[in-house]
Amino acid sequence: MTKKSWLIVILIIGLGMWVFYRFYLIDIMLPYNKEFKDFVIKSATPIENIDPKNPNYDGFEKIAAAIGDSKVVFLGEQDHGDAPTFLAKTKIIQYLHEKLGFDVLVFESNFLGLNKSLSYSKKLDFDTSQDYRDYIFPIWTNCVECSDLFSYIDLSLSTENPFYVSGMDPQLNYNGEEPFPIDDIIQKLVEEDIFQNDGERKAITKFLQVLIEDNYEAELSREQIDSLYMFLNRARQELEATEFLYQAVSSLKGYALSVLDSTESNNARDIQMGDNFLWLKDNVFADKKIIVWASSSHLFKGYRELPYALTETDSINTGTLIADEIEDELYILGFTSNFGTAGRLYSEKYKVFAPNRNTFEAFVGETGAEYAFVNFKGSNYSTDKYFTFFMKGLIHKTNKFNWTRMFDGVFYIEEMYPCSDVLNIDKFSTE
Repeated sequence: MTKKSWLIVILIIGLGMWVFYRFYLIDIMLPYNKEFKDFVIKSATPIENIDPKNPNYDGFEKIAAAIGDSKVVFLGEQDHGDAPTFLAKTKIIQYLHEKLGFDVLVFESNFLGLNKSLSYSKKLDFDTSQDYRDYIFPIWTNCVECSDLFSYIDLSLSTENPFYVSGMDPQLNYNGEEPFPIDDIIQKLVEEDIFQNDGERKAITKFLQVLIEDNYEAELSREQIDSLYMFLNRARQELEATEFLYQAVSSLKGYALSVLDSTESNNARDIQMGDNFLWLKDNVFADKKIIVWASSSHLFKGYRELPYALTETDSINTGTLIADEIEDELYILGFTSNFGTAGRLYSEKYKVFAPNRNTFEAFVGETGAEYAFVNFKGSNYSTDKYFTFFMKGLIHKTNKFNWTRMFDGVFYIEEMYPCSDVLNIDKFSTE
């Protein structure tokens, strides 16, 4: 055979292999349920736009109908730099605030800082601090696409229907500039006569300072760690569980466990976030309707039902623990995207590749919608603990999970792109 003939043969073989992979092998390696695909395509509600300034809310009424009488709504995100997700969440929040009476927004951020008004009120009267942005992680406050959210909150504070901004994360995100974040807690513990003597006060204060200033790089001796835990446990026993000071001590204990965890697991942090949220819901916002803004990795439910582990170290998450207590009052909205670019502020960005045709994203993509909402709650799939399908609901990575039991609904975004930096200093910016 001539060289040209060989090239033709190789081309034909290569084309045949591509056709076999494209039309046969994918279905063998990555099977899908045709009935579920039909369900997704038929039930996908197109969302007209995600611009918070645009008064057109076409499609959002279907999200509100799915939420129904739920008193708590979780709004997740695949990663902490997903700009169009933040725009969509902002618009959903505006709609829920104005149409369904949701008036509390709890962030995956500083529990002590965002709830500091409770330190001064025995009746647990909550007030959104004017400097609330200082206690929210900069991945959001420095994101241009979150600006409309904070402007909306700021405007609401001077109306008869203000937004209450709270936090549930034991992490303190202390930057070393503002007053030390636990000075008032230490003073309250002094006033409650919790310290056995001044020496103990100084020692415990120092241990906490090391943890807060050095965070996950903190180093304490085994004796110091034991002394800290012993004190925090004793303080909890001497305080009333409904007091803010009790929960502040609990949150510090959860923070310490998380920082000092040698396995580098998120378990301690997630457990404490769940505990902090439930305490807020029961004791501070019992008569309120609450929205939670956090990572989908923290917020999905059904962690124990996962067919395989997400990480080697984690075994539970916040959403599962909260759903254990209030699932009947809860609606969890996940987010996914088809293709684009992702990555957090001040971190390297990465490509989000379009998945193969047998995934949830591809199913919705067939509708031609740029944005869409699919409700799982009430469907037969949401009650089948063994039903799994491929989707990119967490960190833009495709997994075959029982997603309909992890999220009550999913908001689809065709093209992902990263946040723009308010400070214009992100060296990894794609702009």
